[in-house]
Order: sequence, then C-alpha cells, then structure tokens
Amino acid sequence: MGIRFGLFSDLHYSLPGTDVRGNSRRTFEDAKKGLARFAEAGVSFAVALGDNTQPAADRAVQYTQMLEMVRTWNSYGFPVHLSFGNHEFQQLTLEDMLSILQTDRTYYSFSIADIRFVILDSTYNSDDSHFSEDNFDWRFGKISEEEKVWLKSLLADGKRTFVFTHYNLYFDPSEEYSEWYQVTNHTEICDILEASGCVEAVFQGHHHTYDSRMHRGIRFVNIPSPERSPEYCDKDFPIVEILEDGFLYNGERL
Repeated sequence: MGIRFGLFSDLHYSLPGTDVRGNSRRTFEDAKKGLARFAEAGVSFAVALGDNTQPAADRAVQYTQMLEMVRTWNSYGFPVHLSFGNHEFQQLTLEDMLSILQTDRTYYSFSIADIRFVILDSTYNSDDSHFSEDNFDWRFGKISEEEKVWLKSLLADGKRTFVFTHYNLYFDPSEEYSEWYQVTNHTEICDILEASGCVEAVFQGHHHTYDSRMHRGIRFVNIPSPERSPEYCDKDFPIVEILEDGFLYNGERL
C-alpha cells in the first residue's frame, strides 16, 4: 500500500541538564538519527509516544527545550505527531504544550487513503482534569470520559484503524506492576476497540521495553526507549509498513 510511518518513545532527554536517567544526554542525538532513517525510508509521518524530556532548570527553560525539540522533529520533511506522556507535564502546563505544538487538540485522528490513525491522550487524572505542572501521579493515566465517547463514535464507521498512546491500553498481565502502565480505564477502552472490529494495532510507550502480543483480536506493541540502549539502535526507532493484510514492523510481520 506504500504507507510507512516511524515510531519512537521515552527519550527522557536532559538538555543540557544532569544525567538523571540512563543515557538521557544522548537520546535526542539518537532521535535525529532515527528521524533521518525515517526520511530515507519515505515515511508519511512519525509518532512520538511521549516522555521526551527530563525536568530542566525551570519551566521557561523546559518550554524552550521542548519547542526546539519539536522544531527539530519537523525539519525532516514529514509531520511528527505526539501522544502526550506524563513527563511533558512535570513543569509545563497543558497550554504550554498546545502552544508549542500549535494546536488546540490533545487527541485527534487523521487518514491516509483508506487508513485511519488515532492519536490518543492518556494523560488525564481520575477526575478528568488534565496533567499539568506536576499535578498528577505517573501511575494513574486515564482516557477521559469525553475522549472515550469521541473514540467510540469515531470507530463506529468500521474504517481500518491504527492507534497510538503513551500509557498502555493493554499490558502484560504477568508484570508485577502492570496496572501502573495501563490507563486506569483500560478495560473500557479495550471494550470499545474490540467492539468496533476495525482496530488492527495499538502502539504504546511508557514502559521503555519492547513487547508485542495479541489481545482481543488486536496487536498491542510497546515501543522501547533508546535510554535503555548503550548506543543508537534501529530497534528503538522502528518503521511500520502497512500491507493489504497486516503490517511489517522493521521488516517483520507481527
């Protein structure tokens, strides 16, 4: 079908900051290599699955860092979409992020040919208030009630769909702390996805490790974080190619 897209997640980049997590001082340089790889492959778009930065000296510095990061993403000749992670809001407000991205939407969909792509926002508190300026508990992301209604209505037409989210909609149930990585209303959201019959795959971040598993007829794929790798690796910047029957993930069928 000729539709390709790139993915990356959880850069946790400190610029200039202190090395407070893994190889976070290196991960944005990795992202530039990954984005160049996407451009060479002719992707139609890329999706960042959240948690791009570590806290900076203050909110103003963080704003500038995030703005420069987004400008860099968008200099490779294709759009880069962002599914918010909790770390976007340790210092920044929701209004800050919307200003940086020049948008008024935190979740939305777009289509290429007959394929729909859905960018979810999983950074809501239990009372449906949005994460903002460290007003959240990282263990408890949620899809808001308004977003849930929107999603159900969107999927009602049965159009072939791929979904992107930071917090997981489904995670390995054998993991000791699996509930901390899933949205708190993951069962309800999975009910909606399954009932639609049109969601083929969900791409997720947050856990920093790769995982792929089928659940209720849908492929759930966790994208690894480059901060776990000692140096740049293509596996941290996968390319998905959509086929008539399924898709390839870095050249392999899942």
